[in-house]
Amino acid sequence: MSQNPPTLFVAIANYRDREITATISDLFRRAARPELIRVGVLSQLMPGDEACRAPAHPQVQEVVIDAASSRGVCWARSHLYQTLSGDEAFVLQIDSHMRFEPAWDRRLFEMWQQCEGDKTIISHYPLGYVPPDQLAEKAITRLKPGRFNAHGTLVYQSDIFPYKNRPSKPLSSAFVSGNFLYAPALALKQVPYDPYLYFFGEEITLSARLWTHGWDFYAPNDVLAYHNYEKQTGRPRHWDDHTQAEQLEWLSVDRIQYLLAGRKPHNPDALKQIAHYGLGTQRSLQDYETLAKVSFSQQKILETDYIRHGRRLRIYKA
Repeated sequence: MSQNPPTLFVAIANYRDREITATISDLFRRAARPELIRVGVLSQLMPGDEACRAPAHPQVQEVVIDAASSRGVCWARSHLYQTLSGDEAFVLQIDSHMRFEPAWDRRLFEMWQQCEGDKTIISHYPLGYVPPDQLAEKAITRLKPGRFNAHGTLVYQSDIFPYKNRPSKPLSSAFVSGNFLYAPALALKQVPYDPYLYFFGEEITLSARLWTHGWDFYAPNDVLAYHNYEKQTGRPRHWDDHTQAEQLEWLSVDRIQYLLAGRKPHNPDALKQIAHYGLGTQRSLQDYETLAKVSFSQQKILETDYIRHGRRLRIYKA
């Protein structure tokens, strides 16, 4: 395979976020081959949100929808791929509040080439930054089970390696994240985003679905990007604006529990198109639980420490 980066579609679901301009500007400015990148942005906006529009750029396509019609991040990402994805070889899914290291695109592809097989995805929770450009100290992170939340849904945290001890190759992983996911475009065509999920559960269901469809996961062995995890950002969250958020969350919980734990849903509406957004048949859910060291039916983490010589970093999805 060529040593040059392939064409890349960067997918961003933007919910009323003023950071979108700085994110896209930094993405192009720090890329080694920006001419190979196309950015697709689904912007969910309200009147007065002009500052939350994607910047005008010949390689940026933006679809703007009324935020009042949005049904959450999974719905937005599903809609984004249906309306904006093209024929690029690879996709990088990120959030609208990110920063990047120099030559991130070339280095990311080189990492992917180091992994085993073509059905490989690189994903993790990036380190944090504080706007405009205060970056966290470099370290290597890999996803691990964090806890089962009050709804019985597994959420992640990260283990961290000191940067000076970074491994020579990407680290094998059992999970993908929603805010940094690099894969051949085929992955999200074979395993399309489920628009009926709401927020929590997006990542663990996507991980189980991708893995049972034959995809393997790795964490980056170097720092490529940063994510803004601050809670006091000033940007609204979907649930801040929508009174139906709780209902959407409960439907999502029913769907997740049916898919991963085999539980009958309280509301049959939770299973819309479940076959289309279901598990694969190449590998079993039981084998995935063994890999991930969790039991979905028991809502139990079977082994808490993957790393003996690292330290735990609590980076939760926010």
